[in-house]
Amino acid sequence: MASKISKEISAIQRGTGEKVGSIIQAVAGFILGFVFAFYWGWLLSLILVGALPFMLLVGIAMAASLTVGGSDLMKAYAQSAGYAEQALAAIKVVHTYGQELLEERNYGKYLSRSQIIQKKTIISAAVGQAILFDLLFLFYAFPFFFGGL
Repeated sequence: MASKISKEISAIQRGTGEKVGSIIQAVAGFILGFVFAFYWGWLLSLILVGALPFMLLVGIAMAASLTVGGSDLMKAYAQSAGYAEQALAAIKVVHTYGQELLEERNYGKYLSRSQIIQKKTIISAAVGQAILFDLLFLFYAFPFFFGGL
């Protein structure tokens, strides 16, 4: 019983590792950042908090796009892997009738579908990240402008 509990605890420790400490540090930094910002410059901090909903929406849209693109990409790869497995299972028949080039072309079609899906996913992620950084730099420029007045 004791060895089983020890094994389970070590598995939990390996699973969590440094993650719990990193999460606590990030949350504490976030909360203390807000506290210090509102203490020393509450008006400017209040104005800059208005950027958070926009950044949150863009981040959610980007995450949703990546999730959908990733699942579509996995489906396309699964189709191409299934086709390759089917062709390899019947390799004697394919070789007997000299259909290697046909099978290669068909496999290429499945792979080209996955490449198209991957390009769309990468482009949507890049656009989302560009919009996110545009918002971030815009709201960085805002305090610099008003701080220089």
